[in-house]
Amino acid sequence: MSAFGIRNRYIDPYDPFWICRLLSLKVGAVTILMFIFNAFLLQPPSPVMYLMITVIAVLGSEVLPAPTRVKKLVNFMGLDFLLATTMMIFGLFSYFREAFFLFFIVFVYLTLRFMVANPKVAAVPALMIMFGVVSTGSGAATDFNTVANNYLYYLGFGMAGVVTTLFFPDFTTHTFNSAFLRILESDVAHVGDTNYKNSSPDVLAALAVIHGRLPLLPAPYSKLYEAIIEFQNAFMRPIGLTSEEQVLAKSVLSELTLVVNSGASYVLTSDNAQRLQAQNSAAYDVFERLVKVYNQCRV
Repeated sequence: MSAFGIRNRYIDPYDPFWICRLLSLKVGAVTILMFIFNAFLLQPPSPVMYLMITVIAVLGSEVLPAPTRVKKLVNFMGLDFLLATTMMIFGLFSYFREAFFLFFIVFVYLTLRFMVANPKVAAVPALMIMFGVVSTGSGAATDFNTVANNYLYYLGFGMAGVVTTLFFPDFTTHTFNSAFLRILESDVAHVGDTNYKNSSPDVLAALAVIHGRLPLLPAPYSKLYEAIIEFQNAFMRPIGLTSEEQVLAKSVLSELTLVVNSGASYVLTSDNAQRLQAQNSAAYDVFERLVKVYNQCRV
């Protein structure tokens, strides 16, 4: 059992889908790098905002759609640039006291007008506005020389985010596999249950997490999500399994659960799987389709 595995009996009750562990590990990594940069390399006059922007941009690279590491890097750099530029613009316009209110209205309108149309980045305008407003009360730069100097600091701290994005282990699949594991565990518990409505809160929550993470994962995981839905609809309902077939199906599901937990591939070659195929080929075929797509994601 490891904190880096997808099953941990101490952490799972609080973070069943590995999302908090993923974000915490990544924020911890970039924070350590930024402290090193601040202590030995950069030493800016006021490092708090530089730290905050880099951390938020790193978090955004994990939340915004990004199926590849390059896309995550692009998301990070884009978000870091937008937040830094927003703070600089607000600082420059805050010098013009009477016109600042009008600028604020125009900035908010344009930001929401051109960015909120895309629901995948709908949170970005709110972050930009928040950082812009905060910067006006924290001694924001009001002249071009200071602005240019601050941009260099943002670039320096941003390098910590670039290093983290490029070299931090990709744990995104852990969130998918954690949710898939919860579904399998629920299925094992309900094989042969004639009162099961395939609407267990645990299953629905896991499916919602999987669906939300698909934009962050490679294309084969979308096919696996569809295969899981098909499996739930085709198998996890009363389909007239005999008592022996229920035992065999539960055994195969348990084996698949252990394999998903270990991150390995799975082959339906066990004695119980072969006996299930001989006794109920329709039920075996449902398993086979799910396992085939699952193995494609392990390549």
